[in-house]
Amino acid sequence: MFRGPIEDRLAIRERFDSYGDAVTRQALDDYLDCWTDDGQRFGSGGECHGRDELRTHWHGIWKALAQMAFMTQIGAIEVAGTAATARSYCLETLRFHDGTTRQLIGTYDDELRRVDGVWRFSVRRYRVLIDDTNA
Repeated sequence: MFRGPIEDRLAIRERFDSYGDAVTRQALDDYLDCWTDDGQRFGSGGECHGRDELRTHWHGIWKALAQMAFMTQIGAIEVAGTAATARSYCLETLRFHDGTTRQLIGTYDDELRRVDGVWRFSVRRYRVLIDDTNA
């Protein structure tokens, strides 16, 4: 379901695009800018509370990975004032330092907040739907 002002829904879609771009480019500062200061991440791959833990988590991921391509498809956005919820699906292609690859399809259930006019993720709940290593 898509509800709320179109301007807010567009800005939230752009937040998803900025997130995927930052991950694919390995741009830590741009990635952290996608989150509120108290942002939280839950689910497959780890749990984080706040930007310091998100930064530590990021560094842990990139110790294992040489490259990641991260693509998102939005399933729903519902805006209510300065808060929003969203559901999305992601395709992640991972290349490890040893040259092996892995592909995941996952889903995020998100909460976003508009802070100083900018939409950012406040809570992301991630779940793997398909992991090609388990096929």
